[in-house]
Amino acid sequence: MIKKLVLISSIFVFACHFINAQPILNKTYKPSIKTVQCHKQDWPLSYPIINLNGSDFIQLSFDDLVGETKDYYYSIIHCNENWEPSQLMETEYANGINEVPLLDYAYSFNTSIDYVHYKLTFPNNDLSPLISGNYVIKVYENANDDNTVLTQRFMVTEQLVNVIPQVKYTMNSDLRKAKQEIDLTILHPNFEMSNPLNDVKVSILQNGRTDNAITQLKPQFIKQNELVYNYNRETMFEGGNEFRWLDLRSIRFQSSNIKDISFHDPYSHVELFPDRILAGQSYFFNNDFNGRYVIEIQEKNEPEIEADYVFVHFALPQAEPMVGGEVHILGGLTGWKFTDESKMEYNFNFKQYEASLLLKQGFYNYQFAFKPNNLEEASVSMFEGSHSKAENDYLILVYYSGMGDYYDRLIGVSQVNSVSNRQ
Repeated sequence: MIKKLVLISSIFVFACHFINAQPILNKTYKPSIKTVQCHKQDWPLSYPIINLNGSDFIQLSFDDLVGETKDYYYSIIHCNENWEPSQLMETEYANGINEVPLLDYAYSFNTSIDYVHYKLTFPNNDLSPLISGNYVIKVYENANDDNTVLTQRFMVTEQLVNVIPQVKYTMNSDLRKAKQEIDLTILHPNFEMSNPLNDVKVSILQNGRTDNAITQLKPQFIKQNELVYNYNRETMFEGGNEFRWLDLRSIRFQSSNIKDISFHDPYSHVELFPDRILAGQSYFFNNDFNGRYVIEIQEKNEPEIEADYVFVHFALPQAEPMVGGEVHILGGLTGWKFTDESKMEYNFNFKQYEASLLLKQGFYNYQFAFKPNNLEEASVSMFEGSHSKAENDYLILVYYSGMGDYYDRLIGVSQVNSVSNRQ
Protein backbone atom coordinates (compact mmCIF):
# COMPACT_ATOMS: atom_id res chain seq x y z
CA MET A 1 0.00 0.00 0.00
CA ILE A 2 2.82 2.38 0.94
CA LYS A 3 4.64 1.58 -2.32
CA LYS A 4 1.47 2.35 -4.29
CA LEU A 5 1.04 5.68 -2.50
CA VAL A 6 4.67 6.61 -3.19
CA LEU A 7 4.29 5.66 -6.84
CA ILE A 8 1.03 7.63 -7.22
CA SER A 9 2.60 10.64 -5.48
CA SER A 10 5.65 10.52 -7.76
CA ILE A 11 3.49 10.29 -10.88
CA PHE A 12 1.37 13.22 -9.65
CA VAL A 13 4.42 15.42 -9.01
CA PHE A 14 5.93 14.41 -12.37
CA ALA A 15 2.69 15.18 -14.23
CA CYS A 16 2.23 18.53 -12.49
CA HIS A 17 5.77 19.50 -13.40
CA PHE A 18 5.11 19.12 -17.10
CA ILE A 19 1.56 20.46 -17.04
CA ASN A 20 2.90 23.67 -15.49
CA ALA A 21 6.03 23.78 -17.66
CA GLN A 22 6.61 27.13 -19.35
CA PRO A 23 8.76 27.91 -22.37
CA ILE A 24 12.30 28.90 -21.40
CA LEU A 25 13.13 32.27 -22.93
CA ASN A 26 16.34 34.03 -23.85
CA LYS A 27 16.53 36.07 -20.68
CA THR A 28 18.88 37.78 -18.25
CA TYR A 29 18.01 37.66 -14.57
CA LYS A 30 20.48 40.27 -13.30
CA PRO A 31 20.53 43.91 -14.47
CA SER A 32 24.33 43.85 -14.56
CA ILE A 33 24.39 41.21 -17.33
CA LYS A 34 24.71 42.82 -20.76
CA THR A 35 25.53 41.97 -24.40
CA VAL A 36 24.54 38.31 -24.33
CA GLN A 37 25.51 36.73 -27.64
CA CYS A 38 24.94 33.14 -28.70
CA HIS A 39 25.98 31.96 -32.17
CA LYS A 40 28.30 29.62 -34.03
CA GLN A 41 31.88 30.07 -32.96
CA ASP A 42 33.49 33.19 -34.47
CA TRP A 43 30.35 33.94 -36.52
CA PRO A 44 28.32 36.55 -34.58
CA LEU A 45 25.66 36.95 -37.30
CA SER A 46 24.78 33.23 -37.37
CA TYR A 47 22.00 31.30 -35.69
CA PRO A 48 23.05 29.13 -32.70
CA ILE A 49 22.56 25.83 -34.53
CA ILE A 50 25.04 22.96 -34.80
CA ASN A 51 24.95 19.45 -36.22
CA LEU A 52 24.79 16.49 -33.86
CA ASN A 53 28.29 14.99 -33.60
CA GLY A 54 29.51 17.63 -36.04
CA SER A 55 32.56 19.89 -36.03
CA ASP A 56 30.82 23.21 -35.29
CA PHE A 57 30.67 24.86 -31.88
CA ILE A 58 28.24 27.16 -30.08
CA GLN A 59 29.79 30.27 -28.53
CA LEU A 60 28.05 32.05 -25.67
CA SER A 61 29.42 35.31 -24.29
CA PHE A 62 28.24 38.06 -21.98
CA ASP A 63 29.48 40.91 -19.82
CA ASP A 64 28.94 41.42 -16.11
CA LEU A 65 29.06 45.12 -15.32
CA VAL A 66 29.64 44.48 -11.63
CA GLY A 67 33.31 44.33 -12.60
CA GLU A 68 34.26 41.51 -10.24
CA THR A 69 34.51 37.83 -11.09
CA LYS A 70 31.71 35.59 -9.92
CA ASP A 71 31.52 31.86 -9.31
CA TYR A 72 29.46 31.04 -12.38
CA TYR A 73 28.44 27.59 -13.60
CA TYR A 74 26.49 26.43 -16.62
CA SER A 75 24.37 23.45 -17.61
CA ILE A 76 22.15 22.52 -20.55
CA ILE A 77 18.43 21.75 -20.62
CA HIS A 78 16.75 19.74 -23.37
CA CYS A 79 13.39 21.13 -24.53
CA ASN A 80 10.50 20.15 -26.74
CA GLU A 81 9.63 22.06 -29.91
CA ASN A 82 7.77 24.65 -27.80
CA TRP A 83 10.92 25.28 -25.71
CA GLU A 84 9.41 23.68 -22.62
CA PRO A 85 11.72 21.31 -20.67
CA SER A 86 11.41 17.81 -22.12
CA GLN A 87 10.70 14.71 -20.09
CA LEU A 88 14.23 13.35 -20.48
CA MET A 89 16.68 12.67 -17.70
CA GLU A 90 19.95 14.59 -17.92
CA THR A 91 21.84 11.39 -18.64
CA GLU A 92 19.66 10.85 -21.71
CA TYR A 93 20.64 14.09 -23.43
CA ALA A 94 23.91 15.26 -21.85
CA ASN A 95 27.31 13.58 -22.03
CA GLY A 96 29.36 14.62 -19.02
CA ILE A 97 28.63 16.23 -15.68
CA ASN A 98 25.88 18.76 -16.34
CA GLU A 99 27.31 21.42 -14.06
CA VAL A 100 30.44 23.04 -15.42
CA PRO A 101 32.32 26.01 -13.93
CA LEU A 102 32.63 28.96 -16.30
CA LEU A 103 36.35 29.67 -16.18
CA ASP A 104 36.96 31.58 -19.42
CA TYR A 105 36.78 35.26 -18.49
CA ALA A 106 38.72 38.48 -18.94
CA TYR A 107 38.63 41.93 -17.33
CA SER A 108 37.81 45.01 -19.36
CA PHE A 109 40.78 47.20 -20.21
CA ASN A 110 40.94 50.99 -20.40
CA THR A 111 37.15 51.46 -20.33
CA SER A 112 35.11 54.10 -18.49
CA ILE A 113 33.39 51.40 -16.44
CA ASP A 114 34.80 48.04 -15.39
CA TYR A 115 33.21 44.80 -16.54
CA VAL A 116 34.10 41.12 -16.80
CA HIS A 117 33.69 39.40 -20.15
CA TYR A 118 32.71 35.72 -19.93
CA LYS A 119 32.81 33.23 -22.77
CA LEU A 120 32.18 29.52 -23.23
CA THR A 121 32.46 27.25 -26.24
CA PHE A 122 30.21 24.22 -26.51
CA PRO A 123 30.36 21.20 -26.97
CA ASN A 124 33.56 20.65 -24.99
CA ASN A 125 35.39 17.97 -23.04
CA ASP A 126 33.22 18.61 -19.99
CA LEU A 127 29.78 18.58 -21.62
CA SER A 128 28.22 17.72 -24.98
CA PRO A 129 24.72 16.88 -26.33
CA LEU A 130 23.75 13.28 -27.01
CA ILE A 131 20.62 13.90 -29.10
CA SER A 132 19.11 16.51 -31.38
CA GLY A 133 16.46 19.09 -30.52
CA ASN A 134 16.03 22.41 -28.77
CA TYR A 135 18.39 23.21 -25.91
CA VAL A 136 18.94 25.98 -23.40
CA ILE A 137 22.23 26.96 -21.79
CA LYS A 138 21.60 28.03 -18.23
CA VAL A 139 24.20 30.09 -16.35
CA TYR A 140 23.87 30.35 -12.59
CA GLU A 141 25.89 31.49 -9.59
CA ASN A 142 27.64 29.57 -6.79
CA ALA A 143 26.63 26.13 -8.18
CA ASN A 144 23.05 26.93 -7.18
CA ASP A 145 20.82 26.47 -10.21
CA ASP A 146 18.06 28.42 -8.46
CA ASN A 147 20.31 31.49 -8.64
CA THR A 148 19.92 31.90 -12.40
CA VAL A 149 21.98 34.53 -14.21
CA LEU A 150 20.80 33.95 -17.77
CA THR A 151 19.18 31.42 -20.10
CA GLN A 152 19.94 31.22 -23.81
CA ARG A 153 18.52 28.97 -26.53
CA PHE A 154 20.44 26.93 -29.08
CA MET A 155 19.63 23.98 -31.34
CA VAL A 156 21.20 20.68 -32.38
CA THR A 157 20.09 19.13 -35.67
CA GLU A 158 20.45 15.68 -37.23
CA GLN A 159 19.83 16.88 -40.82
CA LEU A 160 18.03 13.71 -41.90
CA VAL A 161 15.75 15.42 -44.41
CA ASN A 162 16.25 17.95 -47.19
CA VAL A 163 14.25 21.16 -46.77
CA ILE A 164 13.62 23.19 -49.94
CA PRO A 165 12.09 26.60 -49.10
CA GLN A 166 10.78 29.29 -51.44
CA VAL A 167 9.93 32.92 -50.75
CA LYS A 168 7.02 33.96 -52.97
CA TYR A 169 4.75 36.86 -53.72
CA THR A 170 1.36 35.95 -52.32
CA MET A 171 -1.51 35.29 -54.72
CA ASN A 172 -3.71 37.62 -52.65
CA SER A 173 -3.68 40.86 -54.66
CA ASP A 174 -4.56 42.99 -51.60
CA LEU A 175 -1.48 41.76 -49.72
CA ARG A 176 0.92 41.23 -52.60
CA LYS A 177 2.88 44.46 -52.08
CA ALA A 178 3.25 44.10 -48.32
CA LYS A 179 3.56 40.39 -47.48
CA GLN A 180 6.01 37.57 -48.09
CA GLU A 181 4.83 33.97 -48.38
CA ILE A 182 7.04 31.03 -47.44
CA ASP A 183 6.43 27.69 -49.16
CA LEU A 184 8.54 24.61 -48.61
CA THR A 185 8.99 21.00 -49.56
CA ILE A 186 10.56 18.36 -47.32
CA LEU A 187 12.27 15.45 -49.11
CA HIS A 188 12.93 12.36 -46.98
CA PRO A 189 13.95 9.44 -49.25
CA ASN A 190 16.20 7.95 -46.54
CA PHE A 191 14.03 8.70 -43.53
CA GLU A 192 10.84 6.72 -43.07
CA MET A 193 7.79 8.50 -41.65
CA SER A 194 4.81 6.36 -40.73
CA ASN A 195 2.44 9.22 -39.85
CA PRO A 196 3.91 12.57 -40.96
CA LEU A 197 0.62 14.43 -40.43
CA ASN A 198 0.98 13.92 -36.67
CA ASP A 199 4.70 13.27 -36.28
CA VAL A 200 6.19 16.22 -38.20
CA LYS A 201 5.93 19.84 -37.07
CA VAL A 202 7.50 22.80 -38.85
CA SER A 203 8.39 26.25 -37.51
CA ILE A 204 9.29 29.32 -39.57
CA LEU A 205 11.09 32.31 -38.05
CA GLN A 206 11.75 35.69 -39.66
CA ASN A 207 15.22 37.08 -38.91
CA GLY A 208 15.74 36.69 -35.15
CA ARG A 209 12.14 37.25 -34.08
CA THR A 210 10.01 34.83 -32.08
CA ASP A 211 6.89 36.97 -31.55
CA ASN A 212 5.71 36.46 -35.15
CA ALA A 213 7.03 32.91 -35.58
CA ILE A 214 4.77 30.43 -37.37
CA THR A 215 4.82 27.10 -35.53
CA GLN A 216 3.35 23.60 -35.59
CA LEU A 217 2.74 23.63 -39.34
CA LYS A 218 1.51 20.33 -40.71
CA PRO A 219 2.05 19.16 -44.30
CA GLN A 220 -0.64 20.16 -46.76
CA PHE A 221 0.14 17.34 -49.19
CA ILE A 222 1.84 14.01 -48.48
CA LYS A 223 3.56 12.30 -51.40
CA GLN A 224 6.08 9.51 -51.84
CA ASN A 225 9.07 10.60 -49.70
CA GLU A 226 7.85 14.17 -49.95
CA LEU A 227 5.90 16.62 -47.76
CA VAL A 228 4.53 19.76 -49.36
CA TYR A 229 3.69 22.98 -47.52
CA ASN A 230 1.99 25.28 -50.02
CA TYR A 231 -0.21 27.43 -47.81
CA ASN A 232 -1.33 31.00 -48.43
CA ARG A 233 -2.31 33.08 -45.41
CA GLU A 234 -0.94 30.53 -42.93
CA THR A 235 2.70 31.17 -43.97
CA MET A 236 2.70 34.91 -44.65
CA PHE A 237 4.89 37.49 -42.92
CA GLU A 238 5.05 41.26 -43.04
CA GLY A 239 7.78 42.11 -45.48
CA GLY A 240 8.71 45.10 -43.36
CA ASN A 241 11.63 47.21 -44.48
CA GLU A 242 15.40 47.27 -44.33
CA PHE A 243 16.68 47.81 -40.80
CA ARG A 244 17.92 51.14 -39.56
CA TRP A 245 21.56 51.23 -38.53
CA LEU A 246 23.58 52.64 -35.67
CA ASP A 247 27.37 52.92 -35.77
CA LEU A 248 28.89 53.09 -32.28
CA ARG A 249 32.34 51.86 -33.25
CA SER A 250 33.79 55.24 -32.30
CA ILE A 251 32.73 57.72 -29.63
CA ARG A 252 35.34 60.23 -30.74
CA PHE A 253 33.80 60.81 -34.15
CA GLN A 254 30.11 61.10 -34.93
CA SER A 255 28.59 58.88 -37.61
CA SER A 256 25.91 60.38 -39.84
CA ASN A 257 22.88 59.68 -37.62
CA ILE A 258 24.49 60.79 -34.35
CA LYS A 259 23.52 64.30 -33.23
CA ASP A 260 25.73 64.67 -30.18
CA ILE A 261 28.18 62.76 -27.97
CA SER A 262 28.75 63.87 -24.39
CA PHE A 263 30.35 62.36 -21.30
CA HIS A 264 28.68 62.28 -17.90
CA ASP A 265 30.78 60.22 -15.53
CA PRO A 266 30.98 57.25 -15.89
CA TYR A 267 29.16 56.92 -19.23
CA SER A 268 29.30 58.54 -22.62
CA HIS A 269 25.88 59.54 -23.95
CA VAL A 270 25.03 59.33 -27.64
CA GLU A 271 22.05 61.38 -28.82
CA LEU A 272 20.67 60.29 -32.17
CA PHE A 273 18.90 62.51 -34.66
CA PRO A 274 15.16 61.79 -34.51
CA ASP A 275 14.29 58.86 -36.78
CA ARG A 276 11.88 59.34 -39.66
CA ILE A 277 8.69 57.33 -40.05
CA LEU A 278 9.10 55.39 -43.30
CA ALA A 279 5.54 54.11 -43.74
CA GLY A 280 4.07 55.26 -47.02
CA GLN A 281 7.46 55.86 -48.64
CA SER A 282 9.00 53.94 -51.53
CA TYR A 283 11.15 50.94 -50.82
CA PHE A 284 14.91 51.17 -51.25
CA PHE A 285 17.27 48.24 -50.75
CA ASN A 286 20.33 48.60 -48.54
CA ASN A 287 22.59 46.02 -46.97
CA ASP A 288 21.89 45.30 -43.32
CA PHE A 289 22.33 42.61 -40.68
CA ASN A 290 18.59 41.87 -40.50
CA GLY A 291 18.39 43.18 -36.97
CA ARG A 292 21.59 41.70 -35.58
CA TYR A 293 24.71 43.43 -34.30
CA VAL A 294 28.47 42.98 -34.04
CA ILE A 295 30.77 44.29 -31.33
CA GLU A 296 33.53 46.38 -32.91
CA ILE A 297 35.69 49.41 -32.11
CA GLN A 298 37.77 51.59 -34.40
CA GLU A 299 40.52 52.90 -32.13
CA LYS A 300 41.38 49.67 -30.27
CA ASN A 301 42.22 46.06 -31.05
CA GLU A 302 40.23 43.82 -28.68
CA PRO A 303 36.53 44.75 -28.79
CA GLU A 304 35.50 42.00 -26.37
CA ILE A 305 37.26 43.75 -23.46
CA GLU A 306 38.16 47.22 -24.81
CA ALA A 307 34.76 48.31 -26.13
CA ASP A 308 33.03 50.79 -23.84
CA TYR A 309 29.40 50.96 -22.76
CA VAL A 310 27.45 54.05 -23.80
CA PHE A 311 23.91 55.28 -23.29
CA VAL A 312 22.15 55.73 -26.63
CA HIS A 313 19.11 58.03 -26.76
CA PHE A 314 16.50 57.26 -29.45
CA ALA A 315 13.68 59.54 -30.62
CA LEU A 316 10.75 58.83 -32.94
CA PRO A 317 8.53 61.85 -33.78
CA GLN A 318 4.81 61.20 -33.50
CA ALA A 319 2.13 63.91 -33.44
CA GLU A 320 0.10 62.09 -30.78
CA PRO A 321 0.66 59.07 -28.55
CA MET A 322 -0.69 55.85 -29.99
CA VAL A 323 -3.55 54.12 -28.21
CA GLY A 324 -4.18 50.42 -27.77
CA GLY A 325 -0.58 49.35 -27.52
CA GLU A 326 3.09 50.16 -26.98
CA VAL A 327 5.98 51.33 -29.16
CA HIS A 328 9.19 49.29 -28.87
CA ILE A 329 12.70 49.24 -30.28
CA LEU A 330 13.06 45.89 -32.08
CA GLY A 331 16.23 43.96 -32.85
CA GLY A 332 19.13 42.08 -31.36
CA LEU A 333 20.02 45.16 -29.30
CA THR A 334 16.87 44.51 -27.21
CA GLY A 335 17.08 40.72 -27.45
CA TRP A 336 14.13 40.65 -29.88
CA LYS A 337 11.87 41.00 -26.85
CA PHE A 338 9.24 43.51 -25.75
CA THR A 339 10.22 44.55 -22.26
CA ASP A 340 10.38 47.72 -20.16
CA GLU A 341 13.88 48.23 -21.56
CA SER A 342 12.74 48.17 -25.21
CA LYS A 343 9.57 50.20 -24.58
CA MET A 344 9.51 53.85 -25.68
CA GLU A 345 7.78 56.56 -23.68
CA TYR A 346 5.92 59.47 -25.23
CA ASN A 347 7.27 62.98 -24.56
CA PHE A 348 4.37 65.42 -24.87
CA ASN A 349 6.67 68.45 -24.87
CA PHE A 350 8.64 67.30 -27.91
CA LYS A 351 5.83 65.22 -29.46
CA GLN A 352 7.98 62.13 -29.86
CA TYR A 353 8.60 58.68 -28.46
CA GLU A 354 11.88 58.32 -26.58
CA ALA A 355 13.99 55.52 -25.12
CA SER A 356 17.55 55.08 -23.87
CA LEU A 357 19.59 51.88 -24.12
CA LEU A 358 22.94 51.01 -22.56
CA LEU A 359 24.88 49.44 -25.44
CA LYS A 360 28.40 48.16 -25.96
CA GLN A 361 30.31 49.75 -28.81
CA GLY A 362 29.59 48.13 -32.15
CA PHE A 363 27.42 48.23 -35.26
CA TYR A 364 23.69 47.72 -34.65
CA ASN A 365 20.48 47.25 -36.63
CA TYR A 366 17.05 48.17 -35.27
CA GLN A 367 13.44 48.92 -36.18
CA PHE A 368 10.42 50.40 -34.42
CA ALA A 369 7.42 48.18 -33.73
CA PHE A 370 3.93 48.62 -32.37
CA LYS A 371 2.78 45.89 -29.99
CA PRO A 372 -0.99 45.84 -29.39
CA ASN A 373 -2.10 45.33 -25.82
CA ASN A 374 -2.63 41.68 -24.81
CA LEU A 375 -1.05 40.37 -28.04
CA GLU A 376 2.28 38.62 -28.45
CA GLU A 377 2.96 39.69 -32.04
CA ALA A 378 4.08 43.18 -32.96
CA SER A 379 3.97 45.02 -36.29
CA VAL A 380 6.59 47.27 -37.87
CA SER A 381 4.43 48.46 -40.76
CA MET A 382 3.13 51.70 -39.23
CA PHE A 383 6.67 52.98 -38.65
CA GLU A 384 8.79 51.14 -41.20
CA GLY A 385 6.22 50.37 -43.90
CA SER A 386 5.87 46.86 -45.26
CA HIS A 387 7.22 45.77 -48.63
CA SER A 388 7.16 42.34 -50.22
CA LYS A 389 10.49 43.25 -51.88
CA ALA A 390 12.25 43.73 -48.53
CA GLU A 391 15.22 41.53 -47.72
CA ASN A 392 14.64 39.11 -44.82
CA ASP A 393 16.14 35.86 -43.57
CA TYR A 394 13.82 32.94 -42.84
CA LEU A 395 14.76 29.98 -40.70
CA ILE A 396 12.84 26.71 -41.20
CA LEU A 397 12.96 24.09 -38.44
CA VAL A 398 11.61 20.55 -38.91
CA TYR A 399 10.78 18.59 -35.76
CA TYR A 400 9.89 14.91 -35.64
CA SER A 401 8.48 12.73 -32.89
CA GLY A 402 7.42 9.35 -34.20
CA MET A 403 6.43 6.06 -32.65
CA GLY A 404 9.08 5.17 -30.11
CA ASP A 405 10.41 8.70 -29.84
CA TYR A 406 9.83 10.36 -26.50
CA TYR A 407 11.23 13.74 -27.41
CA ASP A 408 11.10 16.18 -30.32
CA ARG A 409 13.99 15.50 -32.67
CA LEU A 410 15.24 18.31 -34.90
CA ILE A 411 15.70 16.47 -38.20
CA GLY A 412 16.06 19.36 -40.62
CA VAL A 413 17.11 23.02 -40.70
CA SER A 414 17.17 25.38 -43.64
CA GLN A 415 17.77 29.09 -44.04
CA VAL A 416 16.51 31.13 -46.99
CA ASN A 417 16.85 34.77 -48.01
CA SER A 418 13.90 36.59 -49.52
CA VAL A 419 16.04 38.36 -52.14
CA SER A 420 18.30 35.52 -53.30
CA ASN A 421 15.43 32.98 -53.34
CA ARG A 422 12.52 34.93 -54.74
CA GLN A 423 9.90 33.04 -56.77
